[in-house]
Amino acid sequence: MLSTAETASLPKVRFYVEPDKLGDDRAIITGSAFHHLKNVRRIEPGDELIVFDGAGRECVGVLETFQGDTAVVRVLSDTDRSTESALELTLAPCLAKGKKIDLVVEKAIEIGVDRICVITSKRSVGRLSAESALGRVERWRRIAVSASEQSGRTAMPVVERIRSLEEFVATKREDTLGIVFTSGADPDPPATLRQRYPHTNKVICMIGPEGGLTPEEIALCREHGFHDVGLGPRTLRTETAAIVAAAICQHLWGDLGRQPPEPPYIP
Repeated sequence: MLSTAETASLPKVRFYVEPDKLGDDRAIITGSAFHHLKNVRRIEPGDELIVFDGAGRECVGVLETFQGDTAVVRVLSDTDRSTESALELTLAPCLAKGKKIDLVVEKAIEIGVDRICVITSKRSVGRLSAESALGRVERWRRIAVSASEQSGRTAMPVVERIRSLEEFVATKREDTLGIVFTSGADPDPPATLRQRYPHTNKVICMIGPEGGLTPEEIALCREHGFHDVGLGPRTLRTETAAIVAAAICQHLWGDLGRQPPEPPYIP
């Protein structure tokens, strides 16, 4: 694990490359990343940078040459570091209009969310056609790559296809704590969650839409093992609630400001 001083000395420019394009001694940068490297960041041969494959490997390299629409990076050394939380955190915000989910995806990945699945509910705003939904998910995936590069993530978070609330809640596994942050829910503050669920390392965090979940939807979530929790006395916009909820979960069980909980003892 690198020290703080060693981390501070690493190159600041980072680029994601697919695992099959990061070899033992060379990395190949193509596509939009190549455009960003050459035309936006104006990296030149001889400049140092960081490449990471989103599967845990991160390397310091030096730009060797341009070959057409490809940049060849010579790998100097692996950093052997991880910036990933011990908490496996899934965020499931309800679909919202405009670019609100763009902001949620960017900030959630900076906070350390591992998986994002946007869901639809009865009061969701911004219904999408099948084609529009595919385009929206592709955009969120591009945002995920950019946010991972910027925030120093060493694993690439997954952005899944849009699902209905009914389909999504049915996928929760028994070993995962499911939380629905919604208005009019459990009056106990979120800080008490760690006391109630002390040995948690897998969390699904669901956020209701701007109009809130219906009583029937909350009941369905409960049937599938979800616990509904409030976010205080003030009314938060759905994108604010999603970011706050992700930060709360990382604080309670992850690496944001406190030690993660001890794993349960198994004799």
